[in-house]
Amino acid sequence: MLKTNSMAVSLTALLALAGPALAEGYAQAPGLAAAVEAGTLPPVEDRLPENPYVLTPLESVGTYGGTWRSALKGTYDTGWVRRTVGYQPLVAYDYEWTKVVPNVAESFEVNEDATEFTFHLREGHKWSDGEPFTAEDLKFALDVMRSPAYGGRKASGFEWEKMTGEVIDPQTFRITLEAPNGLFLERLASVEGQFIVNAAKHYCGKYFPEVSPDANDTAKAAGFDSWTQAIEQTCFFNFVDEKRPLLFAWRQVTPYDGLNQLIEWERNPYFFKVDTEGNQLPYIDKVQMVQTENVEDIVLKVVNGEIDFSNRHFATVTNKPVIYDGQDSGGYTLKSTTDARMNHAIFQLNLTHDDPEKRKLYNERDFRAALSLGMDREEIIDVVFAGQGEPYQAAPRPTSQFYNETLARQYTEYDPDAANDLLDGLGLTERNGDGIRLGFDGKPIRIQLFSPSDQIEFNDIAQLVAEQWKEIGIDLDARNAERSLVYERIQNNSHDMHIWWGDGGMSDALLDPRFYFPFSLESAYAQKWAQHFMKSGSTLAEAPPAEIQKQMDLYLELIATADKDAQKAIFGEILDIAAEQFYAIGTVLPADGYIVANARLGNVPEGQVYTWVYPQPGPMETAQLYYKK
Repeated sequence: MLKTNSMAVSLTALLALAGPALAEGYAQAPGLAAAVEAGTLPPVEDRLPENPYVLTPLESVGTYGGTWRSALKGTYDTGWVRRTVGYQPLVAYDYEWTKVVPNVAESFEVNEDATEFTFHLREGHKWSDGEPFTAEDLKFALDVMRSPAYGGRKASGFEWEKMTGEVIDPQTFRITLEAPNGLFLERLASVEGQFIVNAAKHYCGKYFPEVSPDANDTAKAAGFDSWTQAIEQTCFFNFVDEKRPLLFAWRQVTPYDGLNQLIEWERNPYFFKVDTEGNQLPYIDKVQMVQTENVEDIVLKVVNGEIDFSNRHFATVTNKPVIYDGQDSGGYTLKSTTDARMNHAIFQLNLTHDDPEKRKLYNERDFRAALSLGMDREEIIDVVFAGQGEPYQAAPRPTSQFYNETLARQYTEYDPDAANDLLDGLGLTERNGDGIRLGFDGKPIRIQLFSPSDQIEFNDIAQLVAEQWKEIGIDLDARNAERSLVYERIQNNSHDMHIWWGDGGMSDALLDPRFYFPFSLESAYAQKWAQHFMKSGSTLAEAPPAEIQKQMDLYLELIATADKDAQKAIFGEILDIAAEQFYAIGTVLPADGYIVANARLGNVPEGQVYTWVYPQPGPMETAQLYYKK
């Protein structure tokens, strides 16, 4: 067995993590009583596992009833679904984000070198349609993801070809890796790890050729192009099929297919969690997510009191004054969140640009340093963020165990004179009639930046920076574009620059180090080198320079150990190289954020961490939210 600090503990200790001893007997929501009396629904003790998960409420045991209202933006806002009703992974992050604990799995074991992960399921656990949930469902999901033919959006960070699944018995499943992976449990607990408990074999098997030879015909009869599209849309991260059995606290009633404006959920009578008094969760009867087309509509719903618990899209510094002022009339309150992101906006020059002249210029470290020195972050903070935040680079937050002061603070002062000196030192001394410097090729230095139109603050920041860079002779052509176009250009490596949030500011830095070395497709500053690291097989893939290859080798070394102290030391080396290389240009360290909650809502967290990998609010157990009488 691994040591405790390697996130594996004894079986006895793991069972203790599931909650305190339970009072005798179980209770159910009153709305289910009629179905039980009519014989169309089994009694609550027959619907629960033999050993249900016992949840200790944040504040108090709740009461049943009510509807939780929130909003979705557009037709593909599945992130909010996955973070709220959908966070029921095999193993989960605890509320404090300090360790991985059992969740759907009753317990787990890890061998000494982190190559073998054994998960014990709950006897009698059922899907939302009442069918048994067993190890066969886990193997089915893993087999689909391992299938070379499956072309859907696979969960990031998992090497399928190096992973096998074995059903030991109906309640025991083992995953064996070809090589050690000390971050495997953390990935399973992240928002991307939920794939393995999202696909019921008895329902989704009809779309998988290894289970059903007629899978392709079945998929086409259901309106899909192929079995791969069908299984992606219905069984993993999408929610277009409301009939799909789930393990969530609420089961889907209406499909999220772009046609329904209101996406509805009702309580899952087979949900496997109870509170400390034996009340089956969730407390809230229904969840409603209204589909809107823009953030302004969501803000209006917030101030009108039509959003009960959410911070999706609207909880910005810009919107905070009007939302704050509307608390009394709207019947809601604001609760703080702790932002784990380390930057409001990171400017990423394309260091692997196909244009050799642009690549040569962008790869000059002094050029990037000059752009950073020519950025007035205090103006950005005052104008865009109402004075909240501080100048900061793309680096782990000061409160992170991985904080690197050099990486975080270098070139954050506004010093256009120093910036001009650096640019002159590169030989970029000639300017055109508009005062724009000429590049190595004699052409005006013009950097094109498309910012996603659904992220309003990005464009506001970019317009300020465009004016600031004129002073140092750089033309930034910043304009809005649909996110799909922005990412199409990145994936084609045809972009000059990209702007995005600073993910990876706290513990998530280990799982998502995209800004610290070319790690994933989100490393827009070095798409070709990232493709090389990912072994994507893409024609874009290109071997990186030696110092970047060293970072990649160090990260593989980090993954191969389960010792947390060793991981921290190795990651420190990676960050030191990132400081030397200075890949991307940060702007502002985010201040704490907020979430809106109905004033009558109970068990609402205060200060919960906000980030993607730790999918706030999921780990706070949304099934415990309730309306006070």
